Amino acid sequence: MKRSDLFLLACCLCSLSSLGGAGDVEQALTEQVFKNYKLKIRPARHPDERVVVRVGMMLSSFVGLNMKNEEMSTVVVMNLEWTDYNLSWDPKEHDGIKVLRIPASKVWLPDIVLINNNDGVFDVALRVHVQVHNNGRVTWTPPAQYLSSCGVRVTYFPFDWQNCSMQFRSYTYDSTEIELQYHLDANGKEIREIQLDEAFSESGEWHIRHKACRKNMNKDLYEDMSFYLIIERKPLYYVLNIILPCILITIIAIFNFYLPPDAGEKMGLSINVLLTLTVFLLLLADKIPETSLGVPIIVKYIMFTMILVTCSVILSVVVLNLHHRSPNTHMMPLWVRKIFIHMLPPYLCMLRPKVEVPLALKMMPAQREKKVFSINKATDEYFIRKPDASILFPKPNRFQAEGKNLRKFIDGPSSYVSLPPELQSAIEAITYIAEVLQAEKDYEALKEDWQYVAMVVDRMFLCIFVIFTTVGTLAIFIKASLNRAPIDPF
Repeated sequence: MKRSDLFLLACCLCSLSSLGGAGDVEQALTEQVFKNYKLKIRPARHPDERVVVRVGMMLSSFVGLNMKNEEMSTVVVMNLEWTDYNLSWDPKEHDGIKVLRIPASKVWLPDIVLINNNDGVFDVALRVHVQVHNNGRVTWTPPAQYLSSCGVRVTYFPFDWQNCSMQFRSYTYDSTEIELQYHLDANGKEIREIQLDEAFSESGEWHIRHKACRKNMNKDLYEDMSFYLIIERKPLYYVLNIILPCILITIIAIFNFYLPPDAGEKMGLSINVLLTLTVFLLLLADKIPETSLGVPIIVKYIMFTMILVTCSVILSVVVLNLHHRSPNTHMMPLWVRKIFIHMLPPYLCMLRPKVEVPLALKMMPAQREKKVFSINKATDEYFIRKPDASILFPKPNRFQAEGKNLRKFIDGPSSYVSLPPELQSAIEAITYIAEVLQAEKDYEALKEDWQYVAMVVDRMFLCIFVIFTTVGTLAIFIKASLNRAPIDPF
């Protein structure tokens, strides 16, 4: 064997002996430290001494907030540190060993647990080894996945902030036995907030605004360390999938009043819009908790829109009722004609193609109407009788003085003059035809008046609906933007 090979073999043996020696020294140190150690006894030198436990937290992942069950899910790493005077040694006597890694089940642990857990799991996810330093300082950094209760404020959903807290305290030791303090950084300063892990990635729905930490003293003399997560929702998803479709559906409901009554789709359009809004309301009901402490602003907006659409259904019934009225079933009151035919159309930018008859000439008192009727009859009698005065009426002056009623003249007999039977029948036929044509013309005119009144009412409802929808929408969102203030964790 060569000399170089012998040298390498000697080096390997030395390294192996050194490794075995290090393990033996650490094992011997462990046996010495835990020789008289009792893990169920609080590491205090005397009964009145309080064990100082420093509590910190590092957030690895914010899983999410379940609003329906009002619970927050997080993945964290707890930072616990305390001093156990029983676990101390002199490094010079043990080959300079300053740190021992001991299973957590072999040392005393402060029973710091999550009090406001929502699934009954108080303990950590993995009981990793504790690090014991030569001066008795013990550090324990176990990972945990917590499901904590979080009271949700739904008033400004989806433009809301939420304050979710995790309260840690000892389950059996009160403030006379254990004192909770903030965790320290490398420079010895207190860390009064939740630290973020290097691999932390932000949630797609929530943005963490504040991550404060606070020590509290309860009335039952138990101290707790509370970690607060002030989170703000990112509302883009709800704006694109709920709010924007609701606004578009509201606009469709507005155009319902612009649809002609003859189209036959006014009621169908309103009811379809109402059903669509009901579907959106059911989708929101699956997201928010069943609480009576507040109503989300988006639910207020949908309910406001549903009320307007319901009113549009009722108003569409009114418009259709007015549109299908006729003189045979309804008489148009004077105030309806005055308001909806003569007064409102100019203000609603509606001009009727035909010229309206002045209201003073269309509706007269009874006596004036009777007088005009007599004048008209006398005029008709004059134009009918005048061409034949020289032939048929030998005594015109006497006839004009005696009778002015054409009906008496036609019906005869008269002691002065009478028409031939053929001419009398022709005049009666012509008079009947004229009366029938005039009645049909009056019927169509009155029916068109009712249809015009329906159009005016529809246009008036359109303006009112647009005003209410615009003002209501702006008021709700302005209120949300003004009153949506950050939550004070303390």
